[in-house]
Amino acid sequence: DHAFWGPPESMTMYRPAYKVTRSQPGSELAAESAAALAVASLAFRDRDAAYASLLLEHAEALYRFADTYRGRYTIPINNAASFYNSWSGYEDELVWGALWLYRATADPAYLDQAEAYFAQYHEASFQSFSAWGNFHWTINWDDKKYGSVVLLAALTGKSKYMTYAEKWLDFWTVGYNGQQVAYSPGGQAHLDQWGSLRYSANTAFLALWYADFVRDYETRYRDFGESQIDYALGQNPEGRSYVVGFGVDAPINPHHRAAHGSTTNNIHSPIDNVHTLFGALVGGPGQANDGASYMDDRTDFQANEVALDYNAGYTAALAILYETYGGRTIANFP
Repeated sequence: DHAFWGPPESMTMYRPAYKVTRSQPGSELAAESAAALAVASLAFRDRDAAYASLLLEHAEALYRFADTYRGRYTIPINNAASFYNSWSGYEDELVWGALWLYRATADPAYLDQAEAYFAQYHEASFQSFSAWGNFHWTINWDDKKYGSVVLLAALTGKSKYMTYAEKWLDFWTVGYNGQQVAYSPGGQAHLDQWGSLRYSANTAFLALWYADFVRDYETRYRDFGESQIDYALGQNPEGRSYVVGFGVDAPINPHHRAAHGSTTNNIHSPIDNVHTLFGALVGGPGQANDGASYMDDRTDFQANEVALDYNAGYTAALAILYETYGGRTIANFP
């Protein structure tokens, strides 16, 4: 994929698929897919019960496979290690998958399993708040433990999970034990130079969700969530939107092959993207300088990628804010 710059309909070359098996397992892939299918079963339950049941059947089968045949997926699919290495291991996906299966089935065995695995694999790091990376990061394509601790707090009501979740949320908001995420002068919570808005938006979603379903301190977590989404939409010192096709001075050249539409395998031609990728959040400022150095340049993938994990939490945060405040359809939207 990285060797070819063109839209998917032009990708007619040999593209092998990969798999995990009992002898060469990939627990991350199977457990994450189980979680996704469990979520989908909830979404379809009221409109297509038969389809929802089919999704849930496969979710449970995939989770059994993930748990029974354990291993990191980058061992059988070693090419992935260069791009999507399993830094966090598969244990966080085992907790995550069990939690979503509990939500989809209401079977307490899944919640018991999630709690047992959380205690075995993650609890010590949440108790310590010492090592960099334990509380000092956020939910992303690789690491699900932050989402898991928020879900555990909501699903169990246990004070220990609330304490763990709030240590982490406080790190992102008011600070915890003298430690706090870096902030730009204009208010962006800036964790890392690679896709910085992805991290702030993902955290914004969990902060908003936690405030709604667990608790808040006055409006600490809700204010944080709203501020980060507002920042991405244009409430920032540069006065620019980081969402394609929306707002003032929005990006027009995200790092996206299909949107660019090159027919010559050339990232530089045409100069501007042929298609508008409406609603996509780009990576954003590489430094905590409120976009002073940001360029709408598709070759700068750190700032202008529009990956799935850049947009999932952001879209979910928008759904919460729409549910809270309402909204209106943009007139004459294409």
